[in-house]
Amino acid sequence: MLAVLLVLLCVLLIAAWLAAPRMVPWADHLTRLNAGGGEKAEWMAPPQVIEQVIWDYRQSQDWLNTSAINWGRFAERVDDYTCGAYLQHQRNVLESLMHNREPRISSVVAASHELAVRHFSSDGLRCLLLDRQTARTISTLEYWKRKLVHRQRLGNTTFVYQMQYDMHDKRWKIAQLLQELSPVSGHKVHVTMSAEALSAAGRDS
Repeated sequence: MLAVLLVLLCVLLIAAWLAAPRMVPWADHLTRLNAGGGEKAEWMAPPQVIEQVIWDYRQSQDWLNTSAINWGRFAERVDDYTCGAYLQHQRNVLESLMHNREPRISSVVAASHELAVRHFSSDGLRCLLLDRQTARTISTLEYWKRKLVHRQRLGNTTFVYQMQYDMHDKRWKIAQLLQELSPVSGHKVHVTMSAEALSAAGRDS
């Protein structure tokens, strides 16, 4: 009799788990890559989710660049594109610029972007995005006159960001810059991905 009750209890628990609403619809469609491979193991979302991460990231970068010459617009909408530690960092940068007594200047970075999305968290709300940037230039302008002061070429580099899905705004936002990697001796950097920045939960715990 006890065995029957235990089986019934397990069935009820599984049914309740299956019936529970998921925070995002793709949470149940994550696939496990390199299962049992230690640090190489990772969760991946369906292709359409990856495309959305990249689309939202590109929009964020475009907005950050265009807002470099309009700090009021930057302050008004910075939380539409960033969150968490990255949002706080951007606010700190803006505050520093506003209180700087030196002549106001703005900087705009242009580059070619090669993007990759990896390591989703088990709830599907976070992931890592690699942005390998080449042909980079930085243009320094007078803020008020929009006059070019200086343009300089920059070296190639790779940025590793944590992206987080905002349930309210229904978009992916830049949550944190985790690492910047520069090429060594003209060769591409081999990036070893790690999910340590993504808190383990549910299936990963």
